[in-house]
Amino acid sequence: MDVPHADELFVGSRWTAPWSDERADVRSPFTTRLIRTLPRPTVADAEAAVAGAAAAFDAWNALPITERHRVVARFGAGLDKRIDDINRLWALEAGMPLRNGQDLTSSASELWNKALDDALTAPWVETRDTWMGAVEVRHEGIGPTVGIVAFNGPHMQFALAIIPALLAGNTMIIKLPPENRLLGYLFADAAAEAEFPPGVLSILAGDADVSQYLVGHPDVAAVHFTGGTEVGTAVMHSCADRVANVVLELGGKSAAIVAADADLNVVVPALVDSMALYSGQICVAMTRLLLAREIHDEVVAGLVAGLRGLRTGDPADPDTTWGPLAAERFLERAEGYVERAVAAGATIAHGGNRPADQEGWFLEPTLLTDVTNDMEVAQNEIFGPVFCVIPFDTLDDAVALANDSRYGLSGSIFTTDHEAGLDVARRVRSGVFVINATFPCLAAPFGGMKQSGFGREGGPEGLFALTQLKAVTLPA
Repeated sequence: MDVPHADELFVGSRWTAPWSDERADVRSPFTTRLIRTLPRPTVADAEAAVAGAAAAFDAWNALPITERHRVVARFGAGLDKRIDDINRLWALEAGMPLRNGQDLTSSASELWNKALDDALTAPWVETRDTWMGAVEVRHEGIGPTVGIVAFNGPHMQFALAIIPALLAGNTMIIKLPPENRLLGYLFADAAAEAEFPPGVLSILAGDADVSQYLVGHPDVAAVHFTGGTEVGTAVMHSCADRVANVVLELGGKSAAIVAADADLNVVVPALVDSMALYSGQICVAMTRLLLAREIHDEVVAGLVAGLRGLRTGDPADPDTTWGPLAAERFLERAEGYVERAVAAGATIAHGGNRPADQEGWFLEPTLLTDVTNDMEVAQNEIFGPVFCVIPFDTLDDAVALANDSRYGLSGSIFTTDHEAGLDVARRVRSGVFVINATFPCLAAPFGGMKQSGFGREGGPEGLFALTQLKAVTLPA
């Protein structure tokens, strides 16, 4: 596949020559072979991006929403035009199975187009009557903003965070992870086609040095970070001294509760599909399976049979249902968790090994039983194909287990008792929750509690997440 402007970087809304001749390798997770090399963004490129964003902010923020909308809508249309290429490159460089990628990319398109529609009717400015008289309340852009996105859905984060932030009047520097270097060129090509004013948007697929520089830059007024909790806390520390705004969408260790009365014909396929989605590399993955004790063995047997039926192979093959992990370090991390879990007393009900017939970064879907909720494997986000089964006796016990986590991103319950399901949903401390399914609505809005972060994406709340409020008291 052709990569547009493959020897340049997208800085300040324009294709430019990189400051350095450093190069970065892109390897296939499926074969581990080299796909191609691309320019490696450096701190000097990041500095140019921040300088452009700072110079452009006042003019971009001052534009009427209709004029910003016109440009951002062209960007959304450009992304829509490239959806098939986005899906192919996502499979090629990051291992996202094509069938999953198509569903997620389609959802991303719906979300960014919904944000564009909502922006035209959102109350960016409203007048309120108070005891002191009329007050104009305005949502304004914050300033030059860094958006650090994750490899498991960068275009989803464009829909949920970046496009709303641009509409709100912020200038943006997007830092993609190394696993999305090729995808970054498609996003940048769509942005170039949209003809953003100079400085408004930069897109760099860089390494940790670029992230650290951007997050700590004194001219960066806000950071929207999606990723692991440990790095998220470092982002907060870096922003604290200058009181920069921060939105954090962090990790999860979400629990799927299966009540004794659940319909197992619904439960088992739903959980298998959930586990198969990008090999567990999803922040809302149900990695703790809390099963009512009386149906424990039956559900485990069904899950093992379902996992055995997954088709492992090339993520670019539409029939593949189990693909590789995105990078070798993710594979090694997951293997370490499995090894330590077994040493701590867990039993491997399925998986645990690298498939013998695959040369890429594959790990079999791994289902662990005999797990207690205090084990490392049940408390830490692994971001890989390792799933813990934990039994419970009552729904109160299940809620307590679900809440016994430093995370609070998502959760679910399977039950035929509607009222019991609602009761559990309201008591589990998570930002989103699902009844009789596993994947939450991302436009409802979406975000976490506790160490899963703060701030929201999607819906009107996401549209205003990267804005600041100004109240103007009008003349009597």
